[in-house]
Amino acid sequence: MIMGLYIYVWVLLLQCRWLQLYLFLFSPCFRGESINMKVVRIKLDRIVLFFIASLFALIFLLPMVYTFVSSLKSIEEIFTIPIKWIPDKIHIENFILPFTKKNFGIYFINSTIVAIAVTINQLFFSSLGGYSLAKFNYRGKDFLFITVLLTMMVPVEVTLVPLAIIVRNLGWMNTYWGLIIPVMITPFGIFWMRQFIITIPNDYAESGRVEGVGEFKIFLKIILPMCQPAIGALAIFTFMGNWNQLLWPLIVASKDRFRTIPVGLVAFEGEFFTPFNELFAMSITAVLPTLIIFLILKGRLIKGMAMVGIKG
Repeated sequence: MIMGLYIYVWVLLLQCRWLQLYLFLFSPCFRGESINMKVVRIKLDRIVLFFIASLFALIFLLPMVYTFVSSLKSIEEIFTIPIKWIPDKIHIENFILPFTKKNFGIYFINSTIVAIAVTINQLFFSSLGGYSLAKFNYRGKDFLFITVLLTMMVPVEVTLVPLAIIVRNLGWMNTYWGLIIPVMITPFGIFWMRQFIITIPNDYAESGRVEGVGEFKIFLKIILPMCQPAIGALAIFTFMGNWNQLLWPLIVASKDRFRTIPVGLVAFEGEFFTPFNELFAMSITAVLPTLIIFLILKGRLIKGMAMVGIKG
């Protein structure tokens, strides 16, 4: 099926040249009518881009479609060859059993608590750090900013062992503190907010200082409301990243009642048998919150990414 679609698209792309020749030979200009060939060429280019974009969209969506269809099947139908894209019978119980037989409800609650807590702290402290680096002049500011940039280049895996030792010594293993505090502020968040805040004119803060408003109140009442596009984009990045985080919760949460959804999905796989239909149903359920967040904040994501420049 996929190979046939590839062949069809590539044949279509090759035929676009023939389509241009056809339009040239049988266009109204041969009947004495005028036609703008530049407009025709632009439209043809858009058609080609449309089919290429559709092809890539299909490639990315196909695994998700297969997962959704398989979540409605019985375990026997999943292993049927050729693949059945329409189940013989829809099994809604695949979405219910993980909540009743397993602790998927606990995993869902834990992921929600961790993702929301980390996102709120990330937005506040990253905005505060970005405001400091963007709008204040003090000794060592440039060195501090370079340090932030350098830490962004360090792979996360390098810091896992030291962080795990610190969390263990603090007694935070199998606690929400251990899941939230070590990851609630990132260099990327500070860099992101700094790059946005530096584009805000200083006149807004100066007018607040003239009226006797304190610096923290200027930050809360003037700067933060103007940072909504960047905050919305950072909220999406942070929430999705922590919702899908596997490695750190896998290290910190060894007890079942502190596991998050990704860890629960890994633990759901049995040694001798794995109910893939229920596993697929859990995966679809796990995707829904991030999808909803993205649909709500996608406008701010696009606007924030467009407005955050590389101004130094």
